[in-house]
Amino acid sequence: MRVLYVTQEYAPLAAEGGLGLTSRALPAALQLEQGVEHTLVMPYYTRQMAAAGTRTVQVDHLPAVTIGGRTCSATVHRLIDDPGPCEVLAIRADDWYDRDGIYRDVEYVEYADAVPRAAFFGWCVATWLQRSGQRFDIVHANDWQSGAAIAHLRRLRVGAAPRLLMNVHSGVYHGTVAPAEVSGLGLDAQDAELVGRDGEPSLLLLGLQAADATVTCSPTYAQELCRTLAHHPIGRRLTELGIRGIISGVDTRVWDPAAAGRATEPYDAPTVETGKAVNKRRLQLGLGLHEDPLTPVFGVCSRLVEEKGSDLLIEVFRRFAGPDRAQLVVVGQSEETFRRGLTELARDMPAAVHYGPHFDQDLAWLVYAGSDFTVMPSRVEPCGLNQLIAMAYGTIPVVSRVGGLKDTVADVRDDPSVGSGFVLGDISAVDLAETVSHAAAWLLAAPDEVRAVRQRCMASDWSWSSTAIGFAKLYAELAPAG
Repeated sequence: MRVLYVTQEYAPLAAEGGLGLTSRALPAALQLEQGVEHTLVMPYYTRQMAAAGTRTVQVDHLPAVTIGGRTCSATVHRLIDDPGPCEVLAIRADDWYDRDGIYRDVEYVEYADAVPRAAFFGWCVATWLQRSGQRFDIVHANDWQSGAAIAHLRRLRVGAAPRLLMNVHSGVYHGTVAPAEVSGLGLDAQDAELVGRDGEPSLLLLGLQAADATVTCSPTYAQELCRTLAHHPIGRRLTELGIRGIISGVDTRVWDPAAAGRATEPYDAPTVETGKAVNKRRLQLGLGLHEDPLTPVFGVCSRLVEEKGSDLLIEVFRRFAGPDRAQLVVVGQSEETFRRGLTELARDMPAAVHYGPHFDQDLAWLVYAGSDFTVMPSRVEPCGLNQLIAMAYGTIPVVSRVGGLKDTVADVRDDPSVGSGFVLGDISAVDLAETVSHAAAWLLAAPDEVRAVRQRCMASDWSWSSTAIGFAKLYAELAPAG
């Protein structure tokens, strides 16, 4: 079986969230462990690839097309030194992709032309596939930016192949377009009419209308999407397609506390207490925090946006943080409101709060290894990779009861013998404050229980191998052999 995997992100070349990690790991696991050959296609992010020293070879030159009032051509390149097992192609069009960020500018503001940009990418994917003569059994497309690709491929395919799978990593973002602008997206007239029929056109809806099946990142999130969008054309289409959820995984080669370089002091489950103590001290000293082994450290490696509950995080730790009470370390890009709030918090309490506005892999390893807890008061969390990474490091998650968080974290307070973290009853500042306060007190009051929970977290299998098994079964159902 051959699969074309359409994505906007591919770690570490271009990644803002979980999609980049997924695109790196899932196709590789499917190819190496399940025998499903994958080719990935993504945008050629000019500045990011130049900074990474990425070498490519051009394999095609696509004709010019006018989309969003802009006329330009594109070239297709194959990465020649990528360490992964899968072929990776990148579509280069500097008019669209020679920018500081992959989705947003340096101020973390989304590009105004995001929708026509994605429509251009979709046209290029379909045009390249038609010109190349290659045959794929399945096209696995990710999020709304791939919606136009799915629509074009549905129109171009002969018979039932390739089968078209739409993977919704987040239902928050639809790629909404004004009805008057649909005609400028380079779509077939029938597709343009169909997507605008309900008065709420978007590239996500376009892709779902063309897809043969759809999947998301956890069973609970699949249910939430159908429930919250029940009266929206997207929700109705998800229900029609019978959306299912497959929990994403963690690349255990990258996130391994026992491996050299993945923690200042490598450790495994039997040595988790001593290992985390050394890493905690290094984290506190390295970031200028008050050095105290008894002060709980809450670490967050995440984008800071409204759906992540970032406002609740800031509100609670503004009152709760203190050098010898609780410390907060946050690493990740942020929308302006939250960046300003965290910057002020770190400025006012430098011995208790650190904020790093840019992702740094070495620091992320240290944050997971040195923190006692990670905090995810998310309003929306399709799967959540951060809690899975944290558990691999014996770092106990404090999470809301949504999406993949509900599917992967069991509350210690319900049953200490099986619990793996703390789960909020309500997504509110009051409940978050009560929960982090309880967790901090528990850390000092119940050391044997803490050690058992840490070891239980580290024993959990959230590897991509199990995720790949789920997708291999889905692929087989979608495009059965013979």
